Formats: sequence, C-alpha cells, structure tokens
Amino acid sequence: MSIKIQSMVWDRYPGEDHELLLALKLADFCDDNGEHIFPSIETMAEKVRRSPRAVQYQIQGMVKSGWLIKVANAGGGRGRACEYRINPDWINGAEIAPFSSDSKGASVAPKKRVQRTTEKGATDDTKGATGFVKGCNGLHPIHHEPPEEPSGNHQPARRAPRVALHAELLNIELPEAIPFAVWDMWCEHREAKAKDAPWTRPAARVSIKKLEMLAAAGQTPETSVEEAVLRGWTGLFPVKAASGNAPGTPSAPAEWWKSESGYVERGKQLGVDRSKFQYFEQFKARVCKAAGPGEWMEELLRVVGRESEERYEALYAYFNDIPREKVAQAEAA
Repeated sequence: MSIKIQSMVWDRYPGEDHELLLALKLADFCDDNGEHIFPSIETMAEKVRRSPRAVQYQIQGMVKSGWLIKVANAGGGRGRACEYRINPDWINGAEIAPFSSDSKGASVAPKKRVQRTTEKGATDDTKGATGFVKGCNGLHPIHHEPPEEPSGNHQPARRAPRVALHAELLNIELPEAIPFAVWDMWCEHREAKAKDAPWTRPAARVSIKKLEMLAAAGQTPETSVEEAVLRGWTGLFPVKAASGNAPGTPSAPAEWWKSESGYVERGKQLGVDRSKFQYFEQFKARVCKAAGPGEWMEELLRVVGRESEERYEALYAYFNDIPREKVAQAEAA
C-alpha cells in the first residue's frame, strides 16, 4: 500500500465516481513508485461494487489514456496475470486526460451493431421483414443485449484467487528490519515453489518471524533470502560454514534422506535415538532438523506439503524454530 500514491489519486486523478474508486484500489496495491500492481479483476469488482466486465473495461481505458502501464505479461492469458504500474510521469506531476465521460467507466467496450427497425424492409407492417407470420423472421432476429457478467468459461478468472493472494502477501506489512526489495525477492521465489510447498498466509507470517530472528542473530535478511533462493529452498535457515564429520564418526549413506535405513544411520550419527519416537515421521523431522538446512529438509517439506497444507505449515514452523502458538497469534492478528 502506498499512502503517497493514494493521496495523489484523491487530489489529481482525472476520472470520477467508479473510475476514481478503482484507481484508489489499484493504488492500494502499489509501492511509492507506483509499481508491483497485480490486480485480480474479481477482487476489484467486489471492492468497487461493479461487474468484472465493467472493471476490465475501466482498466483498459486507464491503459489507453496512459495513466496505467502494462509492464509484464501484457498478453495475459490463463495462468499469466498482467502486471501494471502507474505512469511515472503522472506521479511526477504530468496531467492525464480523462478517458471516459460516462458513469459506467466502459467507454472502451466494443460497440455492437444493432439493426434498426426504421430501415426499409424491416418495418412493423406485414410486408417488411418483421417478426410476424407474414414477414421474414429469420432476417431480423430479436436483438438481446449480452449479460453484463462474464461467462463461466472465462479462463483467466481461474487464476485470479492465486494472483490476489500473491498480491496480498507481497504487500503485507513488514517490520523495518526487512527491506521491501528483499521481501519481493522471497515472495517471487516462494510463489514459483508453490507446487512443492504451499505459499500461504501462515507461511508468510512464519517467514517474517524467521527473518527477524535471523537478523537478531546477526544474519541480514538479504543473506538469508539470497542463500535460500540460490539453493532452491522453501525455508529460511542460518548460513553455516560446511563442516566434515568428526574423526571416527561413521558416515551416513549418500542421499540418506531418501530411505528409511538412511534416516536411521543419520540419526545414529547425530545422536537421535529412533526408539524415543512413537512415529517414524516424527523421527524423520527430528533428524532433518538436527542435520540442519539442506536437501533433506526440502524433500520432507515437499512430501508433507502434498499430503496436507496444515502439516506442512506445522513442519515449516518447527524447522524455523517458530512456536505454533505464535503462528496462530500472528494469523489471528
């Protein structure tokens, strides 16, 4: 959210009524540079009390007028949300001419050609092409305006909830210790990894808390995020120097995390006693945490994430040393 851009919209936006309301909502998504706008048409329509089609026409008009600029995925399409930014020239003081004079904000809607009943051969008498039994009914079908709401086959709408959540998580309130650019990098990375590990509100809250904890321990958010992105992790962990096994310590099998026997051997190496755990899944989680950040954590998170989003979030919090009650409190806040 940018209070700066919202204030500009209130003071200088060239449109009015629903157009102004939509512009304010778009400003609610952007940063102070007017960037990073990923609008969900359905969410926008709900907020401005308009139909999705009317909102689409308004956004098209904003782009046509030059107030709004497409910067990514200009073609749109299924699973490819458009990214916009507010014209930097307008932010710096330039004026943009209003793009619509009607109250619907749909001036760029395609105009439909309607056959007039006053033309020759299309009169109301029995000799013309009328709808009566003596006329040529097939030449002059009754015109029906299309419904205002889009059909159920509108494919991009299927992606809208995911895009809306991504925009929400991207613009979540951050503590001062976490720069927006770093959070932007982490959101983009986690969104790309969403199939392996759900990128949800609780996961975002845990990520923020983990970044704060690592920062308090002396590891900057930039270092934490860059290390996770470089290694393809979905978790945030302390960056540790590589260390070999202690002399005389037996080595665990290569890729030990891919077999039950490998977990048992690695547990012995790390001093994790299998007999103290009722369930093998609990033992695996303990071994992974004792082993520290690595492919084993990511593999276990992927497996659990496919089975249950709730279990994934609990395991993610466990690996990141975030008590579950704190996650629940943050989600309720």
